[in-house]
Amino acid sequence: MALTVEDGTGLTDADSFVSVAECDAYHLARGNTTWTGSDSLKEAALRRASLFLSNAYPWQGWQFRPRLQALAWPRGGVVDQDGFDVRSDEVPVEIRHATCEVALRELVSPGAMNPDVTTAETVKSVTAGSVSVQFANAGPGAGANRPTLLVVRDLIAGLLRTGSGGLFGRAARV
Repeated sequence: MALTVEDGTGLTDADSFVSVAECDAYHLARGNTTWTGSDSLKEAALRRASLFLSNAYPWQGWQFRPRLQALAWPRGGVVDQDGFDVRSDEVPVEIRHATCEVALRELVSPGAMNPDVTTAETVKSVTAGSVSVQFANAGPGAGANRPTLLVVRDLIAGLLRTGSGGLFGRAARV
C-alpha cells in the first residue's frame, strides 16, 4: 500500500508526515546507517512514527480540519519557540524531522514507541536486606513506560502546549 504523505491540506487519508525519500535524505545527512531496508519496511515505520507523534503529545492550537484530517498536523494557532506563527497549511520541519527520528527507532524495533504494558505487573520497588530502591517510573500510567527520545523532545518542544493560562500570554512575531 502506497504511503500517503500529509501535504498541508489536512488529508483524510494521510498516514505519514514525510516520504521515504525525505527520510532517506534526513538520515543520510546525519550518518544514520541503521535506516536501511526495503521501502515497504520504511513506510511501515513512518506510519507508526506519524501515528505516535499525532497521539502522544499535547500540541498547541487546533487541527486545520478538525475530526476530518487523519494526522495531528497541519494545525492553526501555533507559535514556535521563537515567537513566530506556524503556518496552518504546513507540517513544520520540526515535526518532519521528529518523524524521521521516531521512524528510525520503529524500523530497528517495530512497536518500540508504544510498548505493551501491564501496569499491575510493574515493579515499583525492590528490597534486598537493608537496601530498598523505589523506581521513579513505577507510576500507575502506561505512558511512564514509553521511551523518551531526547532528540525528538528537543525538536518538538517549541510546538507543545504549555500550562493553562496565567498572568502572561504568548506573543507572536509577524
